[in-house]
Amino acid sequence: MILQDTTNWPTDSLRLANEVLDFIPPEKVDMTPSAPGWYIVGGIFLLIMLVGVVKMYFNYLGNAYKRTAIQQINTINPQSQSLNEGVYQINTILKRVALTTYERENVAQLSGQDWINFLNDHSNIKFNQNDQDLLLNAAYMKDDSIREGQLTSLANTAIKWIKNHV
Repeated sequence: MILQDTTNWPTDSLRLANEVLDFIPPEKVDMTPSAPGWYIVGGIFLLIMLVGVVKMYFNYLGNAYKRTAIQQINTINPQSQSLNEGVYQINTILKRVALTTYERENVAQLSGQDWINFLNDHSNIKFNQNDQDLLLNAAYMKDDSIREGQLTSLANTAIKWIKNHV
């Protein structure tokens, strides 16, 4: 028994294309949210973003004293001045930062080992023994007894303290 194909399939490509052209495309889907709740969610999201940006801006303004102090420490040049003077300037900058951040009554009278303890207590950055000796005794040391590397180490520690003090 021979099976015969009872369907008339178009064999001609033009006829096949004509039969496909009758296809009706679906309507376009609207991409805007249709429920008003999405507008509320979007508004809350934008409000949170705005509050975050405003807080970042005020934080930036509040840290201007840190940027200024770091810039001043970076301008200290051991070749153009005595190393004792450099240590004095770093100590003065640290004192100004502390006076800006903490109550004047707690900071202004500090000197000597109390000043070093204050610096070490108010940051996770601790001044090593060489830096402490420089801060305490630089005014009484001969200029040639202070090496440039010691001043650089003190400056780097002071910058870290300024960035991280609590």
